[in-house]
Amino acid sequence: MIRLDIDLSYLTKNFEIGTQRLNQYGSKSIDEIMEAEAEQGNPRAAKFEQEVLNDHKQILKLFKLSNPRNRYAILSNLNSADLEYLMQFLEPDELLMGLMFFTKEKIMNLIYDLPKNKICSIVFQAFSQEQFLKLIPEKEMDKFLESDKLDKDKILEIVKTMSPEKLNEMVEKYMFQEEGKIQEDNNWSQEHVVNWLDQLKPEKFQKALQCFERQEKESLILQLTKQDENLLTEFSRNALTFPLKQLDKSDIVKNMNKLEPDDLLKMVNELPDELMSVVATQIDPEIFAELLSKNFKDVLSEIGIGNIG
Repeated sequence: MIRLDIDLSYLTKNFEIGTQRLNQYGSKSIDEIMEAEAEQGNPRAAKFEQEVLNDHKQILKLFKLSNPRNRYAILSNLNSADLEYLMQFLEPDELLMGLMFFTKEKIMNLIYDLPKNKICSIVFQAFSQEQFLKLIPEKEMDKFLESDKLDKDKILEIVKTMSPEKLNEMVEKYMFQEEGKIQEDNNWSQEHVVNWLDQLKPEKFQKALQCFERQEKESLILQLTKQDENLLTEFSRNALTFPLKQLDKSDIVKNMNKLEPDDLLKMVNELPDELMSVVATQIDPEIFAELLSKNFKDVLSEIGIGNIG
């Protein structure tokens, strides 16, 4: 039995059932009360299902569904499948509120499992690309530079804008790491370095780029991703989610507002039933009444009167 604080005046006015007679029915549901009344010759009670249970506006009024406590009382008696069904009728901001029931760690795991382009929609709403590159570990930039999606010609155009000093530092580091020798002539021109890079095989070319200092890597990657934002998905999931770890849970959730409702639904549906019931209580009362009328007649038949004054 689902006990609700219902509109008793509605029963008195529309079905001529007074408080004293309602008291006599004790623990019976409203559905059972109407059946009993109909058997006793109450003509209006015989039309209860037709006039009330088939009309969502009447359900809204009788069961006082504008009261969130009443909505919750009904929802808390539904099973997982029914709750998941109802979740689709919530607004995106209401689903986002539901995410606040998760721990920060769980939210991070949910984000990690998203496609990379959707992770990017969260991360780059919270951080600029410049901020992102300053926050991630340098090893993640090195992994990015190994992507086969990077355009070598575009990279070389950017390299041409770097100072000869920084270029020679890169060459010197590469020579020592990869060939075990010290660069004797460390005064190569920009053109010389670019031509040298251009002649390297793909794997060695990547190694050379990784020999730049962090600041030069940031500048190089920033220019590449500004030219083509799709390249941001070449970062690993660990890199993309790394900056989010420094945010509070509420700030992470706030920046998830560009996700599709289906993505949010999948996440919220991982909550236990008791919390899903709380989240679902946000549903628009009129929509809830209509859904009860169309799909949950069995639930309506279980509703009884909570308090009879």
